[in-house]
Amino acid sequence: MNSPIIPEAELNKITVSRPHVVLLGAGASRAAFPDGDKNGLKLPLMCDFVETLGLDRILETFGIDYSSRNFEDVYSDLCQQPGQQEARDEIEKQIRNYFATMELPDAPTLYDHLVLSLREKDVIATFNWDPFLFQACVRNCKVANPPRLIFLHGNVAIGYCAADRMKGPAGTSCGKCGRPYVSSRLLYPIKQKDYVSDAFIKSEWSGLQSALSNAYVFTIFGYSAPQSDVEAIELLKKGWGRPERRELEQVEIIDIKKRRRASGNMGRIYP
Repeated sequence: MNSPIIPEAELNKITVSRPHVVLLGAGASRAAFPDGDKNGLKLPLMCDFVETLGLDRILETFGIDYSSRNFEDVYSDLCQQPGQQEARDEIEKQIRNYFATMELPDAPTLYDHLVLSLREKDVIATFNWDPFLFQACVRNCKVANPPRLIFLHGNVAIGYCAADRMKGPAGTSCGKCGRPYVSSRLLYPIKQKDYVSDAFIKSEWSGLQSALSNAYVFTIFGYSAPQSDVEAIELLKKGWGRPERRELEQVEIIDIKKRRRASGNMGRIYP
């Protein structure tokens, strides 16, 4: 049966008023920058995080066993041990310094294409600490208004003002009170992650849940939904809502794994 030809003028009238929400995990930045940043700094995953960032020297200095262990597990154990505040401070300083020096390559990147493919009403939420997403929005803002950015685990490029509940580029000041933005927190013990006690993180998660509840398209890129991060999974499921009420919405997963029917932690959020 032949399908009717729809005139181009009619096609141009079709709009989707509900937002497209994109969720980025560490795999997204690794895929976008397989050769590292502009100066060759590598993007780590949790499995090679300690070696890539040179944290092995700090951990060895404080006598902390990290061999064959995921960094988040190591840090979570550190938070439960008394007398390790100095070690935690040194680790966060090293992590912040490493990611803060990263720069986008001069040539267009996957993140440039991503922010330009979305509308101002759309949302990109990221778990990543690197500044690439923010930098991509900044250098493309003269071309198009960028989508809204949400930083679920903080970000080296972002600061916030708790008094006025505003966020902005790190190193700048609040547009309301004029006080310097406070750097967003980066590290959370995975065995006891708390997304509500920190005002900035609580606000970011609230923003994502609100966007998810109204989203028509939900894209998950490079995020594995680890079983150990129960709170994040529950917040995502709560934001998406009951699956039987989301039968017309579109969900896509960008991953290196072979396509399969998904189940498990995210329930029927996956297609």
